[in-house]
Amino acid sequence: MTKYISKDAAVAEIERRKEEHKEDYRKYGSPYDSVLCDEMEDILSFLDTLEVKEVDLEEEYEEYVVDDPIFGNFITNDTMGMELAKHFFELGLKAQKGE
Repeated sequence: MTKYISKDAAVAEIERRKEEHKEDYRKYGSPYDSVLCDEMEDILSFLDTLEVKEVDLEEEYEEYVVDDPIFGNFITNDTMGMELAKHFFELGLKAQKGE
């Protein structure tokens, strides 16, 4: 199973559901549907603020650690160094998301 979903797929599904609630609001005048539409619009606005950037962590690790004259001498086990880099990379992603 894929760990992440496409932003486009999420936006499309939220838009679809928002349209359903708009139609229900037009038919029945339910404030519940109006509030849901507003909340979905807020979520869509939030999604627009997210930036997805591809990072080649192995390449960055190679340049910053292995090729560096100082770090290259301190970190002798590249497997452990790479695991450490992955840990802090993921920690940074979580911090950005507010987790």
